[in-house]
Formats: sequence, structure tokens, C-alpha cells
Amino acid sequence: MSSSAQVFDDMKIAIMSRWNATCGVSLHAEIIGRKFRELGHDIIVYAPTLESADTDWHHRHIDVIDEPWVHRVFEETDEYLYPAGGSIRSEELLEDDYDAFILESVVRFPVNEFKRIASKIKKKAPLILVMHLGYIRDVDPFMEIDWDKIVVFDSRYVKEILSTYGRRVEEKIVEIPYPCPIFDDVKPIRLKSLEDVFLFFTFGRQPVREYLDYVRALRRLSEKYDFKYLIIRSDRGLPFRDRWIIQRCERPEMKMIHRYLRGSDVHLLPKGDTRAVVISSTLAQTIYSGVPIVVPDTRHFELIPVDENGFGPVVKYRIGDTHDLERKLSILMEDDDLRRRISKMAREYAKRYSDDFVAKKFLNLIKSLGV
Repeated sequence: MSSSAQVFDDMKIAIMSRWNATCGVSLHAEIIGRKFRELGHDIIVYAPTLESADTDWHHRHIDVIDEPWVHRVFEETDEYLYPAGGSIRSEELLEDDYDAFILESVVRFPVNEFKRIASKIKKKAPLILVMHLGYIRDVDPFMEIDWDKIVVFDSRYVKEILSTYGRRVEEKIVEIPYPCPIFDDVKPIRLKSLEDVFLFFTFGRQPVREYLDYVRALRRLSEKYDFKYLIIRSDRGLPFRDRWIIQRCERPEMKMIHRYLRGSDVHLLPKGDTRAVVISSTLAQTIYSGVPIVVPDTRHFELIPVDENGFGPVVKYRIGDTHDLERKLSILMEDDDLRRRISKMAREYAKRYSDDFVAKKFLNLIKSLGV
């Protein structure tokens, strides 16, 4: 059968989440939500007001207009007030009809307010939680709700967090990986002034310190090689003034990001170290581009297999070790065949966890709940 619509009856799926924002929570909801629509299902999105969500460092609305089925019906709380604070226009959630309700967790969600209506939503439709939270301290309030299923991206969320709550919670857990969007109809874009030079690329709004490894390694490489480093920032620019750095301020949507990537030679992905259970939504968003991605060996990427030298679907370097990074960047610049092999492995990795595969996993889960 060529379409999931032939396998599943048409459904209307509610998603409560950030939306159209520079945020991994938002990205997950957007990828599966839009794929649901592509597969023939309706969705309704309950999103936070921009005024409340934009007070969070991680959230910035991208340069698009919300779709007509997106309703901004809740106010996020402050991370230091959580789980108290915020508000929800509950009557809208309770009046609407839907066959399943998916909530994407975030540490600013007004969970105490949601607890007041969770049992009423469950009478209408199965209630599914998507676990983005990386510390037990943030998970406690969500575990006071009687979810039908809890979706995790990998087993670390179970071993390090959810096993704390015992069998009552563990029996509800389903593992569905973070999706990788597959774009085949994307044309590369590259500034004319950069057509004949090796091009490194970064986008996003990571803290300045997370760029330091790349900038310092590239400073040494600039003594031996001719290259440029294009940085797309969604907010203010970085303080670096090196002649080979080009900065632009944009918040491009996903296909435009892929156009930039495919017009580049190497993608440098900055991430800071953490002890939380985390994945990189940026990696998931970009890996199908096939452009080699260089990452620090943080927890965001620890489940991605690489060889003893750090090469695989991504290239890993020891975080803080600019000499290790310099060596690997030099190898990438000089070895065209290696870049092609990495590109092939990256695309194979993305296909294993494609948006189509993940969306159908969610649809199977919903059907297993009697919808």
C-alpha cells in the first residue's frame, strides 16, 4: 500500500505544544503533525502565546505565519515557578473534538493547570505524553497525570528517569525515535561571493561560548587554508570579527535551512556539555542534507555510532579539545572521498528514523489505544 491513509481510518489528532519556533519541542510537533496531515489526517494544535513563550531563551517564532488550525490558547509559566503559574483556555480544549491528544512536555508548561482538565480530556480521547525532559526534578509534576502512553526517544529516558516511578509508569512507555525530515526536492543555495571557496556553515542561536571550539580551531586552520564560515543567527550576531566569518540574521524555515546546508561543505553544530538526558533536534533536522556534520562528544550525540577515530554518520571531536577538532576539520577539507562516505552514512541514518516512519509509529500507537 502506498499511503498510510489506506491503512488507518482518517483521524483528528490534537497536539499541545510549542509551534513554529526555534525549539526542539516545537520541531518534533511540527514534523509529526505535518506528516499526519500529509498522510490524510486532520490535526489541531494548541500552542502557547508568543508573548509568554518568547520570554524563554530557547523559543523564538520563526519567519512564518501560523496555520489556520493552530490555536494559541495557553500561557507558559516561568521556569522558576513551574509547575505552578501560566494559564490555559480550558473550555476550547474541552469543547473541540479529536480522536487522540498528544502533549509535548517542556519545562515551562502550565502543568498544574493542565492537571485540572486531564481526566476530562481522557474521557474524549487517549492522552499521550512525549517526553522531552532530561532531569527527574522536572518530570515529577507530569507523572501525577494518568497518561495512556508515554513516548520516549530512546532507552536512556527509561533507565535514568522514568524507572524512578516504578511499574505504574514503566508499563506505559513506548520508544519512538526523534524523527528526521526527508527532503529530496531542495536546491542548494550559496552566496555568489562564496562559490569558489570551502564553506563551513552553522545556524541557530546557541550561546557564544558554544562556538568557541570551532572559532579557535578555524583560526589556526586559516593560516593554512582558504575558507569561509557562514553563520546564520536568529538573534543578534556573535562578537567574532575574523575576516573569514560571514554572519547573517535570519530565522529560516526548515527547507531553507536545507538549501543553505546543501550549498555548504561542512556543517559545524555547536552544543554545550550537560548531564541531562538529551538528543539534538538540530541534528535530526539536518542530517538528511548529507552535508558532513561535526559535533562535540556530548550527550546529545552519544547514541550515534562512530568509529575509533570519531567518524560515522557524524564526525565527533572531544569537546574542548581544539587540537582534535583542528585535525578532523583538516582531514575533512582535504579528503573528498571521506566527505562523500560520511554523507552516505548520514542519509542512511536519517532514513532509518524518517518522519514517515516515526509518524506511522505514532499512528499505530494511537490505533492500539482503541481509536
